[in-house]
Parts: sequence; structure tokens; C-alpha cells
Amino acid sequence: MADRSPLKIDISSEPPVPPIAAAFLVNFDHRKGYTLVWHRSIDEAQVEGVVEFKSLPSGLHNVEEDLVYFIHDKYSGLSAFINKPDGQSERAARMLAVGVLVPLEFGRTGRSWRHAEALQALARSQIDNVQDTTALEEYWGKYRLRPDERPEQEQVHSEYPGHSATRQPANGYRKSRSMSTATTFLPSHHTLTPHHPALTLLDSADIFGPLLFPLYRAALLRKRILIVADTPVQSSCNLVYNMSILSSVSKALLEFLPSGDTPSLWLRPLFTVGVGDIPELETTKSSPTSVSIAEDNWIACTTDDVLSTKPQLYDVLVLMPPSESNNAATKVFPKMVLSSPELTKSFPKVGIKSTQRDFQRFVRLQQGLLQFRPSKTAINGSLENGAEGRPPLSSRRSSFSANKAVVEPASWSRMAYTSLVWWASAGDRRGGLVETEEAENEQDLALLSYEDDSDSEQTREVALVAYFHRLTEIIFQTVAEAIARSDGTRSAPESSYHDDDNNDNTESIYEETVQRRASSEGEETQGLLADPADNGEVEITPEDMAAMGLDSWSASDRAFVEELVRLWWGRKAVVRPTSIECCGLRIY
Repeated sequence: MADRSPLKIDISSEPPVPPIAAAFLVNFDHRKGYTLVWHRSIDEAQVEGVVEFKSLPSGLHNVEEDLVYFIHDKYSGLSAFINKPDGQSERAARMLAVGVLVPLEFGRTGRSWRHAEALQALARSQIDNVQDTTALEEYWGKYRLRPDERPEQEQVHSEYPGHSATRQPANGYRKSRSMSTATTFLPSHHTLTPHHPALTLLDSADIFGPLLFPLYRAALLRKRILIVADTPVQSSCNLVYNMSILSSVSKALLEFLPSGDTPSLWLRPLFTVGVGDIPELETTKSSPTSVSIAEDNWIACTTDDVLSTKPQLYDVLVLMPPSESNNAATKVFPKMVLSSPELTKSFPKVGIKSTQRDFQRFVRLQQGLLQFRPSKTAINGSLENGAEGRPPLSSRRSSFSANKAVVEPASWSRMAYTSLVWWASAGDRRGGLVETEEAENEQDLALLSYEDDSDSEQTREVALVAYFHRLTEIIFQTVAEAIARSDGTRSAPESSYHDDDNNDNTESIYEETVQRRASSEGEETQGLLADPADNGEVEITPEDMAAMGLDSWSASDRAFVEELVRLWWGRKAVVRPTSIECCGLRIY
């Protein structure tokens, strides 16, 4: 595999605040419930009968303030909720929400977080005088969407890109080109606006610990992932966004995939969903062998527990720990479970676990992120180091005992092999797998390393995203090489890596646009894969598993590769288990 050049950062200014298709004010009436008091919208945007429910999920009465993301039609919604005590009120409190709808044409969330601070300020002022909508009218007049502000049509459909935009070579496979590493766009001086989802990226990793990797793999398999959590919902919405980003597949990897329909390159974030969204969720289905329906993959969060009792709605259920567990003496992890009919009655005591390899990789990730700086937050023109002095990931997560509950126990075959190596070496190799572990350590740290100091200002958030995008790149390239080997075709020449400075101006941090350049002007290489009509079995060796950073001893990792190959390539994979030899004889 060719050496990677450093991750380059575009330090142009952050895109402007996106225009809005609608603005609204929802007030809580103790007799009528949540009512739409005021709204303005363009002709195409439906507001009435929608935002009253989507912008105010159940349980918000338990918090003083919250930010709620949701998706409605082709718009991303954001509402600022406020709950103010009031002894004069029947319920001893006044509650309302001020929100906007932003076209999804402007990004995965429409960059709606750029409106968060203003919406919070508007909500705090409106709570004292609901009837005075002067400030809301001014805000609508300032940011309303005008016809000349819509992105070009090609950009509109790039949110969940398919293969139709890529010209197909004659043999049905894309021509192999050189590949660039991810180019991540950050505002000047590596600053982020308040409420940017990236600010919680490290928190998300800290909460899940080594479980971050099985969650990433489920997202890469384009599962329907439902996260059940308590209020406030902003952190859950940020988690939805972050996992969609971490599991995205760059356009540069299209060359390794067959032509035709494939899964969406981005896991579709639905953000907050509730009981009212059940009919829409029921239209999606689990389709591990179908790659033509992009809408059948999503990740969402909810505060309505009733959705968790409907396993037909999702493939993977994530039960977040209660907020009070943050102060627990022992780390409380989220619980991940696969959908099954039994979930209508009860939840299993033990959920999905990370592999031994995942745990070691998470520990190295903790160590590797120490070399990077935290992002800064721009507030009213000044910079704040909100994360300065804070470790990138909590140190109490690094010991095996703290993570034992969510890590698979070593398989008997692995323990037998470790014992055999120890015996054969007369105890000289105490770990039994020292050489393997050293190779894994080098492999993991390489995902975070750079060859020069041209990007010494790299931040932890960008480094973490780049880590997972490079991991995805390695997985896809290794599978493509295994297919080429199984089909008897030669691999394409090793790619050289180039940074692409093109900016589509539609995404900010880690919403990436990855372009490929030719290795040399006019030079084209043959397709990496064989004729697409050849659908024979693909052999995945233990060496392939190791190259992908997976645990060849783990049944769950082997199952992941089999499903990955079936989903993205439409082929059947046969994963060879690790063999054990003694004195030249295979004993396992």
C-alpha cells in the first residue's frame, strides 16, 4: 500500500450562515399542548402539523434548555427549547421552542448549527412575551431562502451520492486511479462555531470506548441504527451526526467497487424520531443483500422507549446509559443489541461486544490523539480553548478491567495458540503473540501519523475522523485485492496519494469531498477487479483480516467481512480461520 501524504486542511473562512426555508415558534399551552403560535415559510416547505411534534420530543419538560435536530422531507430542522419556571402558570413552568428549517442542499444538517446561538437567544426573549414576534420577523427577513441562493442541481443530489455521476468504463468497472487522502475543511485557525457536532466527537468516543468500533462496523454495513436515550437530546443528535461522518465512504473508493447500484456512501442521519415517525420508519426494511434502496439505511435517536419494543423498525438498537451514570464509580457503557422478535418482551442482559483487537486499538487511539491539539471555539469573534488541558479520551477507559464488560473473551483457539507459542519458545515470548501485537501497534499508529510537519496544527477531531476514513479505505482496498486474487486478475499498480484542494463549500469539519487525480497526465490503469459477471466465492485469508485491522480469531469480525463483501460487492466471501501449526503440522 502506498504511503499516505498528510491530511491537508483548507483554512478558508467557514461558509456563511445558511438561508432558511422556514422559521417557527411553538408554545406549550396547558390545555391544548404544543401549539404553533407563529411561522413563516417558503411555498414548498410544510410547517403546520409537522414541527409541533418533530421539534419537541417527549421528555423535554425534564430539562431547562435543549437543541433538537430533526429531518422533515428535504429539510433539516433545528429548534431551541427553553423551560422557564413560572409560579403563575398552571404547571409552574412556561415552555416554548423557536426553530428553523434549512434545505439539506446545504449539507448533512444544512449546517443548521450555525443558527443555534441565535435561536437560543430568540427563545429566551420570547419566553417572556410570546405574542411579540418582532424579533422573529426580523430573523426571517434576514435569513429567508431566496431563489438565487439554492445550490446547483448537481450539488443538491451529492448528499447521498450514487454511482450515476461516475462514468463507467467498458468492462463495467471503474478505471483505477491514484487516490487522495481525505481533505477536511475547517474554518480559519481551526476554530469551530458553538454547537458544531464536531465538538462532541471525542465525547462520543469516550462514552462508547472500544464499542465505538462495532458501532462503526454496523454503520459501514448500512444498518438501521436506533439510539434510545434520555433528554437532553442534543448530545444524541450529535452522536447521530458523528457516526454518519465516521462511517462515510469517500468517492475515491468507488474505483474498488463494481458498477451499478451500491449502498449509500453516507449513512442517512434522521436525528430525532418519535412515535409519529413510526409509519415512515416502517417503510424501510432490513435488506443486507439489496443495494438499490438508499433510504433503507439510517441512524436516528429517540426518547420514546416504545420504539425500542418494535424490532421490525431497526437492525441495531443502542441503549444509552442514564445521565446519572456519568458519576458512577464503574464505567457504564451503552448496550448494543441486534434486532430480534424477543425484544418485544425483554432486552438481553448482554449486548454486542468489541473484540480483543478493538480494545487494543482503542487504547492506542487514546495514546495517539495526545499528539494533536483540541479545536477552538469561536464565540463573538474571540477564541476559546474549551478543551484545552482535557485529555483527548478519558484515561480511566484504558485498563482492560474497566472495559472487560464490553470486550469479547479470548477464544479457546487463540488461547491454545498463545499457550503453544509460549511452550515452543520455552517461555521466551511471554505474551505468545508479541510479534503480532507489535505489527498491530505499528498499523494502528500509522492511521494517525504524518510524514512532515506541514500540518502541525492538526486537531484531535479531524485526526479522529481521518483515522476512521483511512481504516475504511484500507478495508475496501484489501477486499478489492482479495477479489482480484480470487478471480485470478492482477492488482492495479500501487496508488500514489495526492491531496486535492477542491472545496465544494457544502460541508464544514469532517464533511469531506474526496477527489481522485490520475497518476500521470493521460495515464489510465486497468480495472482492479475482474469481469463483474464472475461472481465466484472470494477467499479472505487471515493475512487479509490482519491487514484490515480485524481480529481473525473473532467470529463476529469474520461475519462482518462476509456481510461487507455481500453488501458492497454482491459476492460471497469465505473467511479462512487462523490455523495453528506445530513442527510443520497443522493442528487447527
